[in-house]
Amino acid sequence: MKMKWSLNELKRYLNEPFIFSDSVDLKESLVKREEEILDVSPIHLDGILTVNDDELILHMNVSLKLTLPSARSLEPVLFPMDFVIDEVYIPKSDSYEKPVDEENVVIYLEHDWIDLSESIVDSILLNLPLQVFTEEEEKSHNMPSGNNWTVISEEDYYHSEEKESEETIDPRFAGLKDFFKQDESGNQEED
Repeated sequence: MKMKWSLNELKRYLNEPFIFSDSVDLKESLVKREEEILDVSPIHLDGILTVNDDELILHMNVSLKLTLPSARSLEPVLFPMDFVIDEVYIPKSDSYEKPVDEENVVIYLEHDWIDLSESIVDSILLNLPLQVFTEEEEKSHNMPSGNNWTVISEEDYYHSEEKESEETIDPRFAGLKDFFKQDESGNQEED
């Protein structure tokens, strides 16, 4: 399926929405822009492009499967993605400023055509997870380790830091721990 249409071609849909449903292969573009991506399935698109005199409104569901390296072992992990793209395109001939739409991205077209491929690639890259793990790594609490090193979770790190700070008393302040100690009668000792 082509993801590029001229504005003249789309004008025939002025009175009815342009509905499309197809798959597109953008693996080469994605791998070129993000080296962490190992593989990309064909990208399934279901969308509606509403054509008005002064704007084009896109609502598109995108679904695909990426293969990414595990954050722990670098083993390939299949990661399904499913998200929506909502964008408003303003043709270059329009000189008026449209109010900012917080729900939709507004794109001012520099050409007399619209190409959704770049928008799809950008959205996929924006929705990439920070880290993925294999099923075994998610189920297991074992972290990688080696000679004189081990990986610990953030929670374990903060817990060990708290425990260490509670146990460690600066020797310069050791004498102060009894400074406000109460005597047997319940009154504080005073100098």
